[in-house]
Amino acid sequence: MTAFEYRLHPVSQVLAGTLVYSSGQIAELLRAYVKLATTVPDEMSLVALIFPSERGPTFLILVCHCGQASVGNDLLRPLRDPIKPVADTVKVMPYTDAQASGFAAKRNAYFVTNLFVPEVNDAAIAAITTATRDRIPKFRILISRLHGAVSRIPLADAAFALREPGYDVELSSYWSAPEEKASAVQWARTLRANLEPFSHGLYINGLSDTGGELVRSGYGPNYARLLELKKKYDPSNVLRLNPNIDPALA
Repeated sequence: MTAFEYRLHPVSQVLAGTLVYSSGQIAELLRAYVKLATTVPDEMSLVALIFPSERGPTFLILVCHCGQASVGNDLLRPLRDPIKPVADTVKVMPYTDAQASGFAAKRNAYFVTNLFVPEVNDAAIAAITTATRDRIPKFRILISRLHGAVSRIPLADAAFALREPGYDVELSSYWSAPEEKASAVQWARTLRANLEPFSHGLYINGLSDTGGELVRSGYGPNYARLLELKKKYDPSNVLRLNPNIDPALA
């Protein structure tokens, strides 16, 4: 890719913020999140985060709705009652403020892996809940609903291979001392293996381990075409500091 052309759309005020829940009830909160995220319109984005705290695993939802605020608040009712957040910062704000809040930068020492799950079913929820109990000191599970216009583009129109509604699940583990690395990486890999039976592909930018099979899975049916392009334009694999398509691989 040598150039991008963007079509811009005006956005001014949005309904955005965070819903934070008390520790515990991870399975119940995941079910409530998935039930709503599966049905919301294009205008709403819901991203779930699970991470450790002194009180136990904490669950929060990042909200952004670029439609009418009253409609957005109506959509959020199942996440506010009967399960009540302990903190609710969702309010109308400029879109630039919502974007500036973003995600905190990853720490220096981390491992991240990823998979795409078309449906977060009860078995997947059980695997995630168990992992938060058998947790390492520092981790993050990010679950983002993929939907809207991005899922309505033909698969062969670009290299990006996730063109169906579903969930991008990113698993991150962190460590402060070298001796913590092995258990941190193992935690993320174990949870990924437990979720793999429910997955289909992955988001290519969410990988610390960029081995050939994971990259192949990330590009899906577009991999063969990309491999031919790589062999043609970069046969020596000069551009390799990325989730690499190795031209030496068949």
